Amino acid sequence: MSRRVTFVTPRYGADVHGGAEQGARSLAVGLAAEGWDVQVLSSCARSHVTWADEFAAGETLEEGVRVNRFRVDHPRDPGFDRLSDRVLPKAGSVSSAEAWDWIDRQGPASAALLDAVAEVDGGVLGFYPYLYQPTARGILRARVPSVMHGACHPEPALGLRIFEQVFGAASGFAHHSRAEQDLILERFPSTSGHPQVVLGLPIEVDGPVDPERARSALGLGDEPFVVALGRIDIGKGTHELVRRFSDFRARTGRGRLVLAGPVIDALPETDGVVVLGPVDAEHKFGLLAAADVLINPSPHESFSIVVPEAFLVGTPVLVNGWCLPLREHCENSGGGLWYTGIADFEVALSRLLGSESLRQNMADAGRRYAEGFFCWESVRARYEALLDRLD
Repeated sequence: MSRRVTFVTPRYGADVHGGAEQGARSLAVGLAAEGWDVQVLSSCARSHVTWADEFAAGETLEEGVRVNRFRVDHPRDPGFDRLSDRVLPKAGSVSSAEAWDWIDRQGPASAALLDAVAEVDGGVLGFYPYLYQPTARGILRARVPSVMHGACHPEPALGLRIFEQVFGAASGFAHHSRAEQDLILERFPSTSGHPQVVLGLPIEVDGPVDPERARSALGLGDEPFVVALGRIDIGKGTHELVRRFSDFRARTGRGRLVLAGPVIDALPETDGVVVLGPVDAEHKFGLLAAADVLINPSPHESFSIVVPEAFLVGTPVLVNGWCLPLREHCENSGGGLWYTGIADFEVALSRLLGSESLRQNMADAGRRYAEGFFCWESVRARYEALLDRLD
């Protein structure tokens, strides 16, 4: 088994927010700590909206990982959204030339990064996630075995026919969930013969868990609340959650919703809804532990790091049941409930808020699940088993 891994990501860093990017970082740091030769090839961008160079180009050593960043050739095309409106509704029928143009104009476009991928001459390349140029073009230039960490969920872009070539070029697959594996096998049946594993991600509590301190620092007082932790973004379902919660509060006269995370799409002021914005790492786990319930309303996730994080600090969850990986966490653990409409949202939330014993039982089940499946030792063993099959 090779103990040399080079991860390729569009962005990288401890302060880069994004599930796929943080997934790559967690694997890179964990493997480096065990003596593996780990390198990351990435762009100098921090923002996935602009792709502007913010990090310095060149090599740095970060948490034991050699990180090489390369300048972006140009920021994201200002006409990209209009291009997407033309291309994605007919994704399955556009030409390869149109699809590659969409990939290149989406960014981050970096010829130097792609050249660096092509120069890797040993070990294994790990590409993370599937959607961006470093993976889509990079995996086709790989000279060593490659693992696709797709971070896929149902979305129009997955229908672009060029991805049949991209996924076909992977030597193996590391899936975040069984639902993601099923999606990829359905979309790309030829991948069924490739080595693959439902890997998940290593999850740990890497900050203080002090609910009272978090309440005080964030100005939340003593009143109970439910929390949604992540980008405040229409695409993440937060705006729909606020509407559902507002109706729930109006009908039942109970509940408070706290939203914590970067504000991408502003929300109107709503009774019973507190928007904290980004929360410092020192208070993140305290906030999760202080909440009665974590709600994840996102319709599109391949894993969702925050759900097992909530389990680890003893908080049950309520998730969007249309997102199969989220529902999978609840079904496999017994640590939460899911909803698919207005009525079952209200029923599930009422059950959770109305029974402390139910919340405690679910929290205990969730903790056992997270500790068993997503501790570092379990994830590492599954990853090593996959890499063994690539030699």
